[in-house]
Amino acid sequence: MLLPGGLSRFSFTYDNWGTNPSTTPGTSVTPGASNAEGSWTQVASSSNISQDCYWLAIRVSEGSTSGQIKSQLLDIGVDPAGGTSYTAVISDIVCGASFATSNRQDGHQFLFPIFIKSGSSVAVRIQGSNGTAGTVLVAVKFYGQPSNPEKCPMGMFSETIGSIASSAGVSFTPGNAADGSWTSLGTTSKNLWWWQICYQISNSTITVEQTYIELAYGDGSNKVSIMRAMHMGSTVEECGFTFPYNLNFIEAYCPVPAGATIYIRGRCVNAPDTGYNAVAVGIGG
Repeated sequence: MLLPGGLSRFSFTYDNWGTNPSTTPGTSVTPGASNAEGSWTQVASSSNISQDCYWLAIRVSEGSTSGQIKSQLLDIGVDPAGGTSYTAVISDIVCGASFATSNRQDGHQFLFPIFIKSGSSVAVRIQGSNGTAGTVLVAVKFYGQPSNPEKCPMGMFSETIGSIASSAGVSFTPGNAADGSWTSLGTTSKNLWWWQICYQISNSTITVEQTYIELAYGDGSNKVSIMRAMHMGSTVEECGFTFPYNLNFIEAYCPVPAGATIYIRGRCVNAPDTGYNAVAVGIGG
């Protein structure tokens, strides 16, 4: 049976989930405290990345503490020489207050078509707002050896759109059973074609509520929707996407030119919690 020529099957994968299924798959990472950067923690060695990788999936969980604000930013670092001198290839992924895996939620999940060459080592670090750092669980999976490499999309660089302060992104206020106002995250400096919404709620009291979070680009009068995802909160100060459609190509793929303004807004099922903040990560090249 012949398959469509534009599709690829990845023959190489590596993940840090563990040998046997676990309720807490991934690598334990200690964030920096009081808005300091944490140390790099390796999630894949040079021997693990034995092939060129084209895509990276990542999940952040266990980053919450009941009754406390846990704003967090994640960097993904690569050392092409396979050592421990990491350079961030994706920076300031907003991902705080992530669900615990024991609550059967997805936490913060992301998918990036970013090229990582064979023999590289990969690490992550987390900047945290709380004075008590705690630990965060980071699960990753790498994909390489595509069956159709000349038609397999991959990016060579990233841009994080949105200012950062106190381990948080740009604040926005969802509407109450209605779309809130669009908030500008900032402007692209390069042509980008892949998008991820990166958000958190910086609040010591998070309620059980569902919120659509929508990303768009355009100007003050005209906007093109990029994607919409659905937030779920819990009463132990956890949050994450209950519908992680940002993992789908048909949702996350959207060519946006350099110089475009990126906007975000929300629509909550009720009066929303305060403290929503976000950035957008775009991939290009």
